[in-house]
Amino acid sequence: MSDDLIKKLQKKINYNLKVVPIFKDSDNEKLLTQFIEKQNFLKPEKILSILKINYLKDYPLGYSLILNSKIVGFLGTIFSKRKINNALIEQCYLHSWIVNEDYRTQAFRLIMPILEKKIFISTYSPIKTLEGLYSKLNFDEKKYYTKIILTFPFQSKKQSKARILNDKKLFEDYLSEENKSIYRDHYKYQKNFLFVYFGSDFKDNLMLVIKKRFKKFLLPTLEIIHISDPEKFKKNEQNIKYELAKKFKTFLFIENYFENNSVFFSNQTFTKIKFKKAFYKNIPSGFKFDFLYSEVLD
Repeated sequence: MSDDLIKKLQKKINYNLKVVPIFKDSDNEKLLTQFIEKQNFLKPEKILSILKINYLKDYPLGYSLILNSKIVGFLGTIFSKRKINNALIEQCYLHSWIVNEDYRTQAFRLIMPILEKKIFISTYSPIKTLEGLYSKLNFDEKKYYTKIILTFPFQSKKQSKARILNDKKLFEDYLSEENKSIYRDHYKYQKNFLFVYFGSDFKDNLMLVIKKRFKKFLLPTLEIIHISDPEKFKKNEQNIKYELAKKFKTFLFIENYFENNSVFFSNQTFTKIKFKKAFYKNIPSGFKFDFLYSEVLD
């Protein structure tokens, strides 16, 4: 962020409004719940559900704009520490940026404490008005895609036979150190981890993070959020899909991916792709874009 922009923003500050961090189980969290339930911009139940994700206990759930002990704005944060290229990186994922109409000119103040930390920051699919602000704040824009596919999988003799292991303890024993860390961080908030192995070798494995949801007309859908080894998935796609379809009783899949990293081949019965935007700041060297440590896991 340029010095000129900082000076322009500082001139707009209304000092009657205070920026206050909101911590879990604090009195301010109760005020926040009341503010969220009364606002009309986003679904309250969705925001309250995201606020339960708290990887670092000593970090705030977000920052609020307060006027005379009343919250008039809020920016949700999900702080985490994750290993990227063998380095432990502090990350903040942004969500649920809500400011009452009378105080929108002060909305920028909610992100200032996070920018001052100079840490890795990310956010997915912000509303149009926020896209411009992120650009002015020198965030990098990245495209990602949501692919909906209808497929009728069958087993392939050319691919390794896939199996799904349900024993959670054994599941963890065979994970790499990196995947073990991801598993332990997320398991409390995202129960749907799958351990897929090939043949009879537990060491030849994949870790999937998935969500089963219901689309229109109550059609069961399996959303794939994270795959520990996308290349291995591609090599065994047919047999993995067969096992997933059998376990979750669905032929409808959703995949989220960046750039050209889809694991599903194009020869599906039906495919629909939606384009979306993500914004990042202070991207660590060697970071492979993913959806971990974010609201997508809620």
